[in-house]
Parts: sequence; C-alpha cells; structure tokens
Amino acid sequence: MAKRDEIKELYYIRAIAAMGILIIHATGGFAVNSEYGSKAMYLGIFLNQFFRFGSPIFMMISGLVLFYNYRSMDEFDTSRFYKKKIKFILIPYILWSAIYFLYNSSVYKLPINGERLLGFGKALLLGESFSHLYFIFLIFQFYIILPLLIKYLTKPMEEKPFRVFAFFIIFQGMILTYGYYFKNPNATGILRIFNRYYWKTLFSWSFYFITGGLMGMHYRRLVDFIEKNIKSIFIGYIVVTSLYVGQVYYNIWINGGRDYYGKFGSIRPHTMIYALFTMPVLIWLTRKMIGKHSSLKIFGTYSFGIYFSHPLILEEIKRHLIGNFSRHIGYSRVSSLILICGLGLGLTFVFVLLIGTLENRWLLIGKVPKYTPRSRRKEESIQARH
Repeated sequence: MAKRDEIKELYYIRAIAAMGILIIHATGGFAVNSEYGSKAMYLGIFLNQFFRFGSPIFMMISGLVLFYNYRSMDEFDTSRFYKKKIKFILIPYILWSAIYFLYNSSVYKLPINGERLLGFGKALLLGESFSHLYFIFLIFQFYIILPLLIKYLTKPMEEKPFRVFAFFIIFQGMILTYGYYFKNPNATGILRIFNRYYWKTLFSWSFYFITGGLMGMHYRRLVDFIEKNIKSIFIGYIVVTSLYVGQVYYNIWINGGRDYYGKFGSIRPHTMIYALFTMPVLIWLTRKMIGKHSSLKIFGTYSFGIYFSHPLILEEIKRHLIGNFSRHIGYSRVSSLILICGLGLGLTFVFVLLIGTLENRWLLIGKVPKYTPRSRRKEESIQARH
C-alpha cells in the first residue's frame, strides 16, 4: 500500500494527553485530602477534572492511527501487526507490572510468597498491578478484534460514518449511564462480574476507539471542517467544559463535602461529550504547533514511557516530600500542588529520556527513536527552518 502522510500534530496531542494523565494522578490527593474549602482543594479539583480527557483522547488516537493506516485487510499484515504489539507493548507492560509489584512489596513491606505471586499473575492478566495499567489490558481487547473491525466495519465507516458514530455513542452511552446511575452494588452472577469489570472493557471504550477510527478515515475532511467551524466548536467546548467541571463543584456544594468525589472519575457518561469537544480543539491547536515547541514534541514521542513510569515517580516524590517535610509540604498548600506537579512532569520526562538513550529501550518504553542531545538539536534545527 502507498504510505500515507504522517499526521504530525499527533505528537503534540499525545504530549498534552500524557501531561493530563500525569496531572490527574498528581492532583488526586489534593482534590480529596486538602483542607475543605482551601485554595489547594479548589485548584486540585479543577486540574483533576479538566484533564479527564487524557485517557479517552489516547484511545481516540489509537483508533485514529489504526484506521488511518488500515482501510482494508489488504493493507493489514496480521502477523507483523501482532508481533510488533507483543514486542513493543506487551513485553514492556509485563516488565512494568513486575516493577510495580516489587515496588509495592518494598514500600509496604509485603512478603513475596506463593499467594502474592498468584495474585500478581491475576493482576497481570487484568491490568491490576497498578491503577493505570488497566489501559494495556483494555487496548489489547481492541487489538484482538481489529481484523474483524477492518473486515466488517470499515465500509460502513467510510460510506455511513454518521450512522456508525450514532450507534457507538448510544451503545457506550447506555453502558456508562447504567454504570453511573443504575448499577446495583448487590448484584450477583454474571451481572456482578460485569459491574466489576465493565469500565475496563471494550464495551465502555468502543465509542472513543471507533470515533477515533472515523476521524482517521476522514481526517482531511475533518480538519477542513474544524478549520471552518472552530469558533462554534470552541464555544461548545467552553460550555461543555464549564458544565463538566462545574458538576463536580456543584456536587461538593450541595453535599457539603467530597464524600461522592469518587463518582467523578473518567469513566462516566459525561466524559464522552467532554472528550468529543476536546479532540477537535486539540487538533486545531496542535496543528499550529507543528515546527515549534521541540520539547513538547519529544514529550509526545516518548509518551508511552511517560505513561508507564509516571505513577512510580509521583509516588516517590510524594512519599519523600510529604513524608519528610510535612510541616512545609502538604495537601492543603497550593505551593505544594505546583511543586509536585512540576517535579512529576520534569523528573518523569528526564527519567524516560535517560531510558531513551539505551539500546534496549524498547523493553521499557516501546518503539521509539534513540534519544541523544544531538537528536534534540536536530529537531530544533528542523523547527527553526520552519
């Protein structure tokens, strides 16, 4: 097949989404544990909710890239595809799962015995070795069914994109609405299993993946539409963002506290609309960044490694700073929030770039170019010419 043009703005979108996920994890403690009514609480909640688009955007990007490149089974080399995914995603996932297992064992003084090793095996299968690793368990579900999607869905996606879009927004919307409003915590049998795991199955993420796929198959038309209608899109984005974040503040106000804050994670039906308005804004914004902001592009290039490593680095930052300097650094201080977010972003970026200098970097951060100071200067030189 003829190689399609690279979508250069995706580097920047990945960078913003990766930063968003890191900030969500950095601010969670401030949103929940800060003194009620403090500035740190309000800022922590805002950042924690504003960046909730991170994981849905990553899923959209996954669908976008796959359907942008594969429009039919003639373009899809099954063996090559799965070999690459196993080598560059599954193996790093296994290694990071083991790292987090050993990290928890060390920090919490847990014995490494047969029972815990069996638990690790189950956690490995379900993406439960650490909270963020569910995403690999999730994305592999889409990889498994991708040949079927390419074979049976690409024609409708090409000829009747609005029908496909409508089906999946209703389908996923019904599941997330059930999970958010109607789920029975005392359910038994199959429903009990579904209630426990639905949020990390393809059922609850299919809208993001397929919407990304539709974007990939009609990308040039999509960009033209965004460019022509950006004012209306941006107004819609401001309204949706205000409602999305405002719902959380309203809930805290009417309940007089954060007892129900756990309901406002990323897996809620409202996030579908929020992510849907955020993606075109990010496309419009990042297309203007092409040829500029080399550090942000590099951050996006190594976003897979940042995704894997950032919780470990954040945990160590919090453990040492808050644990050792509690009189000066704590969840009720805005300065501490800024410090932890800044250090989290900076140290994670440096850590991943150091891994990027290694020959066997793929074992931990997937398929990325080798990083050298010279490569950065080259990137800056290319951007300067633009």
